[in-house]
Amino acid sequence: MFIHWGPVSLEGTEISWSRGGERRGIEGKGEIPVEVYDNLYRKFNPVQFNAKEWVSIARSAGMKYMVLTAKHCDGFCLWRSKVDDYNIGNSPFQRDVCGELASAAHEAGMRIGWYYSPMDWRDPDCRTERNDIYVKKMQGHLRELLGSYGRIDLLWFDADGGPIPWDQDRTYGIVRELQPQLVIDDRLWLGKYADRNPELIDPRADYKTPEQRVGAFENRIPWETCMTLGTQWSWKPNDKIKSYDECVRILVQCVTGDGNLLLNVGPMPDGRIEPRQVNVLKQIGVWLEKFGESIYGTRGGPFRNGNWGGSTRKGDVVYLHIAQWEGDELWLPPLAAVIKESSALTGGDVRIDQSDQGVVIRMPSKQHDRFDTIVKLHLDRSVVGIEPVEVKGSDAMDTKGIVIRLTSQPDSPFVANGAGLLLDGVRGTTDRMDGKWLGFLGNDFEATIDLQTVRQLGRIDVGCLQEQVSSIFFPKSISVSVSNNGTEFRPIGNVSTSQPIEDAEIKSRDYTVSFQPTKVCYVRIQAANIGTCPPWHSNRDGKAWLFVDELKLK
Repeated sequence: MFIHWGPVSLEGTEISWSRGGERRGIEGKGEIPVEVYDNLYRKFNPVQFNAKEWVSIARSAGMKYMVLTAKHCDGFCLWRSKVDDYNIGNSPFQRDVCGELASAAHEAGMRIGWYYSPMDWRDPDCRTERNDIYVKKMQGHLRELLGSYGRIDLLWFDADGGPIPWDQDRTYGIVRELQPQLVIDDRLWLGKYADRNPELIDPRADYKTPEQRVGAFENRIPWETCMTLGTQWSWKPNDKIKSYDECVRILVQCVTGDGNLLLNVGPMPDGRIEPRQVNVLKQIGVWLEKFGESIYGTRGGPFRNGNWGGSTRKGDVVYLHIAQWEGDELWLPPLAAVIKESSALTGGDVRIDQSDQGVVIRMPSKQHDRFDTIVKLHLDRSVVGIEPVEVKGSDAMDTKGIVIRLTSQPDSPFVANGAGLLLDGVRGTTDRMDGKWLGFLGNDFEATIDLQTVRQLGRIDVGCLQEQVSSIFFPKSISVSVSNNGTEFRPIGNVSTSQPIEDAEIKSRDYTVSFQPTKVCYVRIQAANIGTCPPWHSNRDGKAWLFVDELKLK
């Protein structure tokens, strides 16, 4: 459980980012004037805050650790700091939130960690010629947070894309000296966003932190997705929150990708976690009580995750989390172990056919779980060391000789390996950074496919991604035209979509254009970008992204 909280909850706007005034080192300005934002603490009195209740809610969700925003970029401290007057002790509430939460967590056997923002947009010394003065205060903060509350299990540094004058060597040293067992994220050393490489990590850090996206399959560097339950990190009145189904799908995608999930809640100004959020969390916990064996203590693989679902493994057991079937079947690549026994944890009759050509999972459609069918495979050996393989499925098209051309090129950094990935049979995940999506900023997608020979087609599937928090929207329409000479194209089918509505979910979707079976040599596929973000979006009137991946010709 990630927890973003502070006086800003009184306004219901985003923590730190809604604060007006200068953010030294980066551009941007929030909507709340500094004189208002910086004085919210004078009214902050969350009398219904109950640390034991927060811990109980996290446990009921099946969560194993909690991370609280001890200090965000706005500089407000949720503990009674002796080196900084801008703290909870000087609010009407006065109580030490960090201390109470740490005590409650320790009592319940829950692991506890702090989010800490090294930058401080309020402090007049931070990122100025007096930055050394600020760093001494920053390191004083860390000594208090890590030296006053017993064992602390995790430290979550943040980064805002600006300069990083945080005396990293000394800061890491202080942290490790105070809490030698501490797990530390990768953000203390992260500067400009453009400089970030998903395959690199500071050797002094322990894991990477993809934000508001599910990390792509990665079993070399530990990683954890951090994601909001709603559309912003701190509490927002009447926020659109993710459904229980979507949260479980996100959890499964993280774990099958060999990562963890840090799911965020934003408590209300009175100190309670919103009942709607609690309800979703408890439903996740019920699911984990039933199926947690396929999640806890597992590693991702031996099949790489994708739109089909994913797999986890533990010793000689593989758990298949199947999100999409091909009728009553799922085709998987060959497995370097013999399947001795199989069962469906979610119920139903499963049949397995294994050969040198691959593994076929069969189950009647009416027995499929509505969003995650879990099949348990017992093998004749451990599969922990098997190198994970991509899943293409049985309907992957033979693309030998086929040429695909884009009318306009995708925008950086979402250029992947060019147009060829659109027909490689491998679906992109819900991680936009997995190298399998082409992204178009404000522009439409158009591709012409030269089949090199006459083929009969009757259906085109176009894979698209939606991640509204990152200004990625489904297309407003998709159209298909065909030709036999490559110059004269005739329309043959199209689909239109509804106007985008605020949606917290991250999801991919196949759009299908069906038509009378037709013999053609060339196919042109066009997907129309919505152009600009809608008025209700935080990036209103800014350019919208359109993401396209696998094209299936049938």
